[in-house]
Parts: sequence; C-alpha cells; structure tokens
Amino acid sequence: MITLKLLGSIKKYCGKESIIVHEKEIVLSNIYSILYQNMSNSRHIDTENLLILINGVDLSISENGKKIKSGDIVTIANLVHGG
Repeated sequence: MITLKLLGSIKKYCGKESIIVHEKEIVLSNIYSILYQNMSNSRHIDTENLLILINGVDLSISENGKKIKSGDIVTIANLVHGG
C-alpha cells in the first residue's frame, strides 16, 4: 500500500486528503494518472509545477522513473500556492 498525501489545491481538486494505492510498487510517473483519475477537474494540474516528496525527501522532475514501494508516503503539492 502506497499513500499519496495531497496538499493545497491538489487536495481541493481531488476532494480528499489522501489516496491509497493498493500496489506493492509503482513508478513515479504513474502518480500523474492516479491524480487525474481522482480529480474532479484535471485541467488544474500542471505536472511540471508539482512538489513531490517521497518519505519527506524532495524529488526532481527528472526522477520520473523512480520506483515507489509499499509503505512509502508520497506528498504532493503545487509549487505555486497561496500563503
């Protein structure tokens, strides 16, 4: 089980604080399709402007092939957000 913890407008558009992924392992790039499936209005997501943390560690966009494993907590927020 992988937990996607949603913050800011991502949480607003999905209508929930987290998404549980019942997989043993996924590739980081699959996160985007999971978000789209859970969003009421997907046009508000800009995948190039997301802050993604895996277990509290910031990732760069270039790490799309990184594997996320069961037990990991992936925190997702927009880089541009209100104060």
